[in-house]
Amino acid sequence: MNNHPLNPKNTINPTHSIEVICSTLKEATTKNGIDRALNAFLELLENRTEIPLAQSERLIRLFRDKIYTHVFSKGEILERFYLCLIAITPLDSEADKRFESFINIAMSNLFTKGISEEENIMLLELGVLAKLLSGQKNEAIISYIKNISQIDMHTPSAQKAASFILKSFELLNIPFETFIEAMADVLKPENILRLESKRRRSVFNWQLHVFWNVKHFFNHRDWLKLYPLWEKIFYQMLCVGQNMASNSNTIEPKTIDEALYLQFFIYHMAGNSFTSQEDWKHFNQKISQIATPIYQKFAQSFGLPQPKKIPKNKKIIGILRDRLVENSPYKVEYSFLKTLLQDEAFQKHYEVKIYLMGILEKSDDDPAIIASYRDLGIPIINTIAPFNQDGYYNSHLSKALSIREAIIKDAVDILISPNNGYGISDFILSSRVAPKQIFWSHGNFMYDIAQIDGKITHICAQSGAMRCEGYDFMGVSVAMESKFYNPPINADLIAKHREKFPKDKTILGVIGRLTKIDSLPYLKSIVKIMQHTPSTIFLGCGTGNVYEIKQKIATIVSNENIANPAAFLERFYFPGYVDSTIYGHIIDVWLDSFPMEQGESKVEFNAKGGLILTLSKESQSEREERIESWITNNLNDAQKECQNQNITLEMLKKIWIEDCTGIAFAQKDNEEECIKNYVKKAIAILNLSPKEKQTHIKNKLLLRKIYDGVRKNTGAKSFLEMIENA
Repeated sequence: MNNHPLNPKNTINPTHSIEVICSTLKEATTKNGIDRALNAFLELLENRTEIPLAQSERLIRLFRDKIYTHVFSKGEILERFYLCLIAITPLDSEADKRFESFINIAMSNLFTKGISEEENIMLLELGVLAKLLSGQKNEAIISYIKNISQIDMHTPSAQKAASFILKSFELLNIPFETFIEAMADVLKPENILRLESKRRRSVFNWQLHVFWNVKHFFNHRDWLKLYPLWEKIFYQMLCVGQNMASNSNTIEPKTIDEALYLQFFIYHMAGNSFTSQEDWKHFNQKISQIATPIYQKFAQSFGLPQPKKIPKNKKIIGILRDRLVENSPYKVEYSFLKTLLQDEAFQKHYEVKIYLMGILEKSDDDPAIIASYRDLGIPIINTIAPFNQDGYYNSHLSKALSIREAIIKDAVDILISPNNGYGISDFILSSRVAPKQIFWSHGNFMYDIAQIDGKITHICAQSGAMRCEGYDFMGVSVAMESKFYNPPINADLIAKHREKFPKDKTILGVIGRLTKIDSLPYLKSIVKIMQHTPSTIFLGCGTGNVYEIKQKIATIVSNENIANPAAFLERFYFPGYVDSTIYGHIIDVWLDSFPMEQGESKVEFNAKGGLILTLSKESQSEREERIESWITNNLNDAQKECQNQNITLEMLKKIWIEDCTGIAFAQKDNEEECIKNYVKKAIAILNLSPKEKQTHIKNKLLLRKIYDGVRKNTGAKSFLEMIENA
């Protein structure tokens, strides 16, 4: 066979017509001849060639006859790329009973004792292809999904199958509904609990590492349809542990290990689709608060050591991290720790250590990020590297126990966890490893378990005690390192990326998780803004379900009766993950999402001097009162920073309160008015004169310098107050 994107062993020849494929098939008397026809067929698929129904039926009949006569009847097998015949197999084709014996042989021997994983994959692909050729298209797809997901992912052929799925499922447009149907059947407790533990783990590994990453499956909202099944399986693991605990002095570690992994899996998969604090509240109540008492009981039943206060020159603050990569939590944490370590009182009484959970299922740790902490003098404690050698089948319980042992051995006085409910972090916290345990919220304010002694968050207008979603927090404002927000960058590099988009257009957009822009009110606003200003395009930068968002935009455009909808839709760009240090200079106007706002990415854009529009959740009068209150509460620091910037306090108030250029005020419970106000403000920003833009940007940057200067001082004070009184 020649080389093809779906088949690394082959190369593409010039374009083949359907007639040529049919002719090749008719003449084929060996597998090689059929391979040539398949290769030509794959090229048609790759080029998105539309194959008429009559031609499809003709092709599949020829493939079916030739495969039966010259391959299956001779005891030969076919490569997995033949599964792409799904594209021309009708759903309601007449059954071809010639393939029944091959189906029976393959499926009856699949996963039987003594069969290797490589052999299981061969049997599965034989059985699924035989089902497909027999006319059972939907059953073949479902069977493939259900069974491939039970294969050990580390098997070489499994890795090849994973690559095939990532490429072919999009090309064949396998319906997400079909995947959900197949996976829901696998995940029925009566089915998955019959599997041995490694196969159960595989089912979740394939969801997370393969199917999640199929382009039109990625971050699809309907993943949450599987949530109730994930939850039931999680409860089964916990209930087994509970029952054993009530009948004996021990709890089965294997079930706790599975529960810890499942908790991570649910947290990661569902959390990517959560859009509100209510979603996180449900997760906290149904997952963390159910699991942590059982983890606590497990620790007690095994007599795990408990923390002791040990007098020493400096108290140790431990920070529990999922992994160290260059993301927003890292930038916030690094900036804050650097500020703390420059504080004389903190240096005198405290030292900091970071403990890694090493959740490689998300990503590996970045050596450069680890080095940046060490350059600050912060030790990175890594006890989990040996367990990660098991790859996607690593033991989360072993990791939790090893981290726990290290924290207790180091006599950590205060443990800070910026995690919202990973299994490992919940286990460590619930089994109590430090006299004081503090939760640091990066946006989820609903996380709450019994062993948390205090809560902090940097998401606050000012430092100090505050209430968020009914819980007490200490606000610790953070002044971000300038190197994160506006590092020097080559102008030629910016220009190179800017060339990807029309040069005569004003670029609107955002950078961040696309879940946040997957909002009908927001998308309606964007369409109206672009309708009013034909010289604009929109960039949705970041990862998420682009397919769903495009569908919603298309529906909105259709309802707006726009003259040339196809041309209008071409003004929307979704470049995927981008380097914010570059694209922060490419986007002209940041149209912030709502009701979920962008976070650190927006602050980073602001630091570059970009124009921003946000939809305020407070009224204009409420905003004015908040600013006045902030200045009053931070008067000394505010005056000091004003002096540093050579302006008066009155001038600060004037430019802060009076300049509402980048703020649209929401009308509570009135979506249409919110959209109207947002669109009106956006159009006003786009109509600003160059001088007005320059003045607005200058005022914003001035405010940011003063604001950050105050936050830097007050954040450290509030943090010290928190850890001393928690």
